[in-house]
Amino acid sequence: MSNPGNPQQDLLAKALASVANAIFIADEAGKIVWINDAFSRLSGFSAEDVIGCTPAILNSGKHGAAFYTQLWRTILAGNVWQGEIVDQKKDGSLYTVDEIITPLFNEYGVITHFIAIQHDITQRKQESEREHHLAYHDVLTGLPNRLSFLDLQQQAISDARRTQHMIATLFVDLDQFKPVNDRFGHPMGDQLLVAVAERLRAAVRQSDVVARFGGDEFAVLLAKLPDPEVASALARKLLHSLSRPFVVRGQKLNIGASIGIAIYPAAGNDAEALLMNADKAMYEAKCQGGNSYHVYDTVLTQDVGTESPVPAAPPMEQHRPANR
Repeated sequence: MSNPGNPQQDLLAKALASVANAIFIADEAGKIVWINDAFSRLSGFSAEDVIGCTPAILNSGKHGAAFYTQLWRTILAGNVWQGEIVDQKKDGSLYTVDEIITPLFNEYGVITHFIAIQHDITQRKQESEREHHLAYHDVLTGLPNRLSFLDLQQQAISDARRTQHMIATLFVDLDQFKPVNDRFGHPMGDQLLVAVAERLRAAVRQSDVVARFGGDEFAVLLAKLPDPEVASALARKLLHSLSRPFVVRGQKLNIGASIGIAIYPAAGNDAEALLMNADKAMYEAKCQGGNSYHVYDTVLTQDVGTESPVPAAPPMEQHRPANR
């Protein structure tokens, strides 16, 4: 692009070549005719690699055909397009850019070229994703945390309203965890919690959600429940799994769990209510000596003095697993 006979054009060419942002210029057919050094550093492609190619050489597969159709429709109409694009480097790795594509016109108002300026935001996006992950996940186990669980539970409730399905929330509180912490210390207790998380994940369906709320409290979300007995069966399975000894740092550790079950819609119409009632049912199981599960019913509502009328209902079920 350098033109020694025209100082202004030469200055412009040097400026474009030297700026920190990646820049490429394509002709009216979309074929790349020029790139700057920053583009090569960012993408890994040299001028020889891309001159004569379309920007499709950068496609990462992260955007559908509709995305690119809208982009081209915008710039072919003579308008500026701006947005985030995930591109693919020459080595196959992905990077994210904030890109502005501007049409260039000749003296007759006809589009002759497009200039694309890319600002690399990969690191910023990664940091944002890490912050989001930390906000919605338990640091120790990597499981969703309470905030994430409530969001997912509310989504499941919204779906259940449309499809007339039930969902179940299981509140799991470990028995005999505190003595482990007191005797062996928090590092041992943390490793035990990680092992508990792994067993819970292994026991549920892929579509189910396992979360940790902190301490020794976990929760499980079952969406599109065909029958309440499915939740009870899972509770028995979890009790059986958690009753098997854990071996941490060569030490055999025996714990158990108390589990409360709340079924939507009978036990609550929103995420907070459903979780609160599962928690109440869990405490009923713990008050009976632990290593058991309870299914929430309106008897508990009566106990806590709800203002709504309480229909007649059988006593809350209290269950212990069969001999294992």
